[in-house]
Amino acid sequence: MPVCPGTAVTPVGRPDSHHPDGDDLIRSVIRTILGAPSHISPPVGSVSSSTVILRAYIKETAVAVQAAAGALPASDPRREPAERSAAEALHRVNALGPGSGLRSAFDHARGLALAAQELRDQRELLRDGGQPC
Repeated sequence: MPVCPGTAVTPVGRPDSHHPDGDDLIRSVIRTILGAPSHISPPVGSVSSSTVILRAYIKETAVAVQAAAGALPASDPRREPAERSAAEALHRVNALGPGSGLRSAFDHARGLALAAQELRDQRELLRDGGQPC
């Protein structure tokens, strides 16, 4: 039920308001950034908010992927790619920044989106026991 009749405004956290869960949100952010034309930068607010979401997701997911990969036997073919993906994603978060200007910030967000997508894939492989392609 909307807070103000005749509007679509609903209070945060109410059962009748739609809030995507974490996986839906990160998929949406990845799709938004990677689906944007590379020759046209999206609005600055979209880039900065997407970057914040991607950075938080990567920090949390990379640690989980590292832990899951570390629990695998050294001979497991999923271990090395998962560890490499987590290390690369954390490097992008901790050592690389958005640079100066919208173009640079958008390129940085695209790199984070690619790293987040790779982490999602590795997490699923580790969770489902699948084999890498």
